[in-house]
Amino acid sequence: MPFHCEKNSIFRFGKDINGGIMKKRVFAVAVLAMVFVLLSAVIFVACSPDTNPGTENTVLTDDEYTLTLRGLVDSEGNPLADIIITKAQLKALFLTHPVTYTEEEPCYASDKQDDDGNLIPHSIEGVYLEDVLAEYTDSDVIDAYGSMGLYATDTYFTLLTEETFNSTGRGSKMIIALSYDGIQLNVNEKSGALRAVFPDQIMNAWAKKLQLIEFSTEILATPQANRLYFFETLGNACNGQYTITEEVEGGNTAEFTYYGKSIAELIEAGILNAISTDKMHLSAWDYNSETEKYTAYSAWTKYEIYSVGYLLNEYEREDEGVEPLTRAPVFDGPTFSSGMTVKNILAVSVFNSAVVSLSTAFERFDTNTDNSIWVKDILILLNMYEEDNEYTITMIDDTTADLTAEDIFTASLQKEGDSYNFVYGSESATIKRIAIKIS
Repeated sequence: MPFHCEKNSIFRFGKDINGGIMKKRVFAVAVLAMVFVLLSAVIFVACSPDTNPGTENTVLTDDEYTLTLRGLVDSEGNPLADIIITKAQLKALFLTHPVTYTEEEPCYASDKQDDDGNLIPHSIEGVYLEDVLAEYTDSDVIDAYGSMGLYATDTYFTLLTEETFNSTGRGSKMIIALSYDGIQLNVNEKSGALRAVFPDQIMNAWAKKLQLIEFSTEILATPQANRLYFFETLGNACNGQYTITEEVEGGNTAEFTYYGKSIAELIEAGILNAISTDKMHLSAWDYNSETEKYTAYSAWTKYEIYSVGYLLNEYEREDEGVEPLTRAPVFDGPTFSSGMTVKNILAVSVFNSAVVSLSTAFERFDTNTDNSIWVKDILILLNMYEEDNEYTITMIDDTTADLTAEDIFTASLQKEGDSYNFVYGSESATIKRIAIKIS
């Protein structure tokens, strides 16, 4: 009787609900008893491991699983070659430099609560990234780096600032977890072979299936925009769509088409100003369904991600008709893993440009629920407001008005049904763009 083993592929095609597809390898063995005994151990090993990217045909045991460190610099600022750390090395480091959180003394993600509003506890065993750098590399200390990209085997990517990972500031020491909530991590677990953990930081940073850490000395700060457009008043400009197959109820699949603004088209049209080295800042007024509250949320992503992304507001399931997306605009794309989606987008900004969602801005700033917000609050969010600035306001009919910072300070946006009017003095019109006037 032939034996076979089944494992999760680390390569992802399209976007299914599990973040990947299944591959099968069949290992045939002869029925001779002696051969069965000799080969059974080999088959046991081959049924649990995974492959790392670029080694599709190489089966790895758990100890052989690797974590790549890229972008390191030495104490003089000189770049270092990639360092590849095996899981066996991480396990060995755990014996001498263990990091442990128990059920009695757990760690928490800052934004995950239970139904009673209590932070959700997690037990962890692992090692500090800083100890890995000291033990196995010639890297400078963690303070040398301003940002860090975490890559997972299921295509998940997150870009973190020093405020998350630098413990000398507001950040937390990154833990490379070997055990998570009592489960010894391996490629068949939902957390993968390794998981990043940042105690007291947002869950978005706790990347599962960790395979690559990319360091950068670049310090990321919210871009200082000098022009902004509004999502709702762009009309049909830069519209885009994509269709993917997703799992639905009953284990079936269905085709979904998503509609919104193509970020590539926004860049092509000059609405967003971006080149391949520019990082994008995402600002959201995120709704937490567990606590039924909105909270400010921000994230960073790189050009390779956002340039194929969309700001979505509608969807269609096969031929059932177009429906509005809840918590739109939604930052998503056909190649994104589920953890990379950002809902309730307030603003996306890159280099000196931004796109703002007025619907989310009213959720964020209309604290009096009188359908009125101050324009300056949006400009302050995007680092656009200064007392010496002058501004050019472009209306939906392409008429313009020049305003001082004092004018802007008293200007408001008024919501009337589906319309948003820019109100200053005795004037009122539907707004399309605000730009700092360059003299």
